[in-house]
Amino acid sequence: MGLNLLENLTDPKQLKSMSKEELKLLCEQIRQSLIFNISNCGGHLASNLGVVELTVALHRVFDSPKDQIVFDVGHQCYVHKMLTGRLSEFSTLRKKDGISGFPNPDESVHDIFKSGHSSTSISAALGLAFANSLKGDQSTAVAVIGDGSMTGGLAYEGLNNAGSSGKNIVIVLNDNNMSISKNVGSISNAITRLRSKSGYFKSKDKFTSFVVKMPCIGKPLYSWFVKLKAAAKTYFYSSNIFEAMGFKYIGPVDGHNLELVERVLKRAKDLRCPVLVHVKTVKGKGYSYAENNPHDYHGIGEFDVDTGAANTDSRVSFTDVFGRMLAGIAKNNDKVCAITAAMGPSCGLNSFKNAFPDRYFDVGIAEEHAVTFCAGLAKNGMVPVFSVYSTFFQRAYDQIIHDIALQNLKVIFALDRAGFVGNDGETHQGLFDLPMLLPIPNIKIYSPATATELETVLNFALDDSQKQSVIIRYPKAECICYENYPFDDFASNYQIQQNGSDFAVISYGREIHDCLKANNRNNFDIIKLNLINNFDDSLISKLLGYKKIFFVEECYYVGGVGQLLADKLIANNFSGELRRIAVNNSFVKHNTQSDTKREFSLDSSSLEKYFKDCFNIEN
Repeated sequence: MGLNLLENLTDPKQLKSMSKEELKLLCEQIRQSLIFNISNCGGHLASNLGVVELTVALHRVFDSPKDQIVFDVGHQCYVHKMLTGRLSEFSTLRKKDGISGFPNPDESVHDIFKSGHSSTSISAALGLAFANSLKGDQSTAVAVIGDGSMTGGLAYEGLNNAGSSGKNIVIVLNDNNMSISKNVGSISNAITRLRSKSGYFKSKDKFTSFVVKMPCIGKPLYSWFVKLKAAAKTYFYSSNIFEAMGFKYIGPVDGHNLELVERVLKRAKDLRCPVLVHVKTVKGKGYSYAENNPHDYHGIGEFDVDTGAANTDSRVSFTDVFGRMLAGIAKNNDKVCAITAAMGPSCGLNSFKNAFPDRYFDVGIAEEHAVTFCAGLAKNGMVPVFSVYSTFFQRAYDQIIHDIALQNLKVIFALDRAGFVGNDGETHQGLFDLPMLLPIPNIKIYSPATATELETVLNFALDDSQKQSVIIRYPKAECICYENYPFDDFASNYQIQQNGSDFAVISYGREIHDCLKANNRNNFDIIKLNLINNFDDSLISKLLGYKKIFFVEECYYVGGVGQLLADKLIANNFSGELRRIAVNNSFVKHNTQSDTKREFSLDSSSLEKYFKDCFNIEN
């Protein structure tokens, strides 16, 4: 295959014929390629450097795509993509029309599911295994899941079902003791205890090899030892959590010892029953900067390979403002608590954590639990603030309704990454929160457009006089404010920039800035919604006087704020013309935020042209 093994590899089946020396060289080339490519386009580096040998072993043992490999979350799928014929496309990673940063069946038959959220792989793989069984197919379903994702409740629902299934399913627990935030809780502690037994496993392998090779009596003697060990273990020790659920447990093993991992995976495959293989890896393996700072290199932009220095963004983001403001308010309010689902640093909570560790709660990747945990805090007099990405907040829908709104409890939800998110693409766009939340009673929803507005609404939400739950949604973006910004009263439910026009443009959040730019020479009225899930009678009365209304929002057309307002206007016999521009109901693919806004005509240039065309405005 030549010295550059990786470039010549087009099918994972080619791995099966490689020698030990070639495999070692291949792993080195994979790491070099990962570092080079991600330094130029950004992406998930540390997690992929940690699974190089594991992914190679998976494809040597299993026959993808006949044996189906499901990657949980998908952060660690880059090596898999390289081994399945997509190396030549890596310069397009996470770019428009390029390959996704997550598994994507549209790209390859080797990608089984689109993924991006955690803890789903076991349930999905079990469904695959049952389907295979029903068809008489003896293929194996494989779920690759990290120890961070094992804090999610869905993982245990899947384990509970899978352990007693008797099906050909192999769960590979990639244990690097690292999620985006430090792993927490009893599950993490249990896995840590299991890690200490890796020496036993190595000794066991050596003993097994020695006994089995003994002439005549080797195999019967080994069988007797296995039964004796099982009886002794049952008598003297309790089983680990995975064995208690019905799995054959193998591990932990060194995930960077390719030969050992391959041997263990082959053993798991041959057992033809539910097996959990516990593999220890080092996040960032092979690149010292990533090994020493795995969080910084989890999801990283462009960086200098030689120094490890990232191209830093010095601009102040909404996340920065939120984190600073929350920590400041908590100094004078000892009821305020901060809650995160393993995303503390990314949600701006480091300052709060350092200042108030007793009031900072990282519950792991468990959004459903986080919301109901907040309910308990609120019920007993605390003021919980749950900071979470919009896309992950989707996972706790029932808890929001049943445990918060129905109880009419005061919980503050800070929805980061609301709207377009850019290069993470389909699974991470923050476009579903409003269609999901707008029908729910007893909640107020705000979407600040500036740093000042974010500070105003956070102070309001945390004030003792405010008794309801408040949702504050803000984008993954710099806090900016254009010159002559006309809105200075976020305490009101809405504001109007009046230009004496019969035409009005309505919007909220950061999209208001594009509307202001688009109105540069048109001079129609602009109405900015602050409270976006309830409309004052005074607002409706004013709107009824316009001949044409144009509603603009960075949200889905169906179920968005515009639809809610349109229903209200129709109910009040609005006789004018109402136009709406929003995101058509398709999944939004990876691209830059600016290009995505342009794609859906939500940028200022597109809006200006659209307003002129629709309102028949002369130049």
